[in-house]
Amino acid sequence: MKEAANSKDKEILKYVYKYPNLQDWKILHYHKNEVICYQGDIYPYFYVILNGRTNIYHTSEKGKSYSQSVYKEGNYFGELEIFDLRPYVCQIEALEDTTVMRLERQFFLKWVEEDKEINLYILRSICENFYNLSEKAINDTLYSLKYRVCLYLLESWEKNYKYEVEISKKYLSEKFVVTQRSVNRVLKELAEKKLIVNRENTIQILDVKGIKLEIELEKML
Repeated sequence: MKEAANSKDKEILKYVYKYPNLQDWKILHYHKNEVICYQGDIYPYFYVILNGRTNIYHTSEKGKSYSQSVYKEGNYFGELEIFDLRPYVCQIEALEDTTVMRLERQFFLKWVEEDKEINLYILRSICENFYNLSEKAINDTLYSLKYRVCLYLLESWEKNYKYEVEISKKYLSEKFVVTQRSVNRVLKELAEKKLIVNRENTIQILDVKGIKLEIELEKML
């Protein structure tokens, strides 16, 4: 399952490498914490992440941030804005040293017009992303913070089958639109139940079944 998931994540690269003129793509490198695309600005490009991780987040006028997702190798961005040259709703920031491929708008539009495979792939993956965002909106609205934190830990484990999850309390607070104190309160409770070990930059999952049970219990509240 792990290999299949990774293969799906990197599916876009298969189409990129079949692109008729790879010289149209530019390779760009960004350092950790460097902004790739600024919220509110217009970028006439389509981006594919070759390595590294990026935080996709929106900051309100009052300075409150909401993290929509973390993108990694094989993810792409810019497809929502590029057709009508809309300003970016979110900011794209490197969580670690990151390398991306960038394609100019004129080449991208020609690509999706002439290549039915990439056209269908992008349409399908956009639908999948909207589906996932709809689920996230439901969870954020209807379920407790404890449910959402447990679900995040479980999904992180299911993606990689790693019991040690690299995590930032700041990222979790932005992801769930709550204070870091609220996140720490939930993590402390899970640690006291011996479901996790809460470290400074990582969380070790001790009991996957226990995490699943917490999710089911929170659903019934």
